Amino acid sequence: MENAVYNQALTALKNLFGTPRPLVNKGGARFLRNGTITIYHTELAPGNDAEIAFNVQPLASAYRITPAALTSLLDECRYLTGKPTETNKVQNWPRIGFASEEDVTRVMEKLSAVLVK
Repeated sequence: MENAVYNQALTALKNLFGTPRPLVNKGGARFLRNGTITIYHTELAPGNDAEIAFNVQPLASAYRITPAALTSLLDECRYLTGKPTETNKVQNWPRIGFASEEDVTRVMEKLSAVLVK
């Protein structure tokens, strides 16, 4: 179910990555323009109101950084929130979990400082 944390994260992602496409199952949205990023508001780890999954290889390539550097950035962002995340066994992309609007603000500041074109 959509909520304030999900909506804040979605808006911040739109500012960075453009317009997303809704997922077929209506559980979130996917950004395809600069690699692949998916935001979810359903099928989350307990306590999270949103989770963002990152397809590291195309995203790193789009921003001309190494996959290792992007993975390190995502690890730092996960540390900022300290939230466990759900695992998608098919894609197994790294995820960041959000339980508050403050989590969104901290992570988006960190991401937007690095993922700029």
